[in-house]
Amino acid sequence: MDARFALIRAHDDSIRRYQRLLNTPLTDLEREYIERRISEKRLTVQSIREARGRLNALPANRGV
Repeated sequence: MDARFALIRAHDDSIRRYQRLLNTPLTDLEREYIERRISEKRLTVQSIREARGRLNALPANRGV
């Protein structure tokens, strides 16, 4: 399994867990914290995916 894929999967799992928590009774402070964490996790996943795209766009090293 590709390390980036595993990292994305771990963050996606966390997002799903946080989303399930939002369906439970929470204080306003708890809800804000969880929503902030979801946002941070989504940004991290986006960054990982964008970094992969930048790496794929680099020219192959032809031993020069």
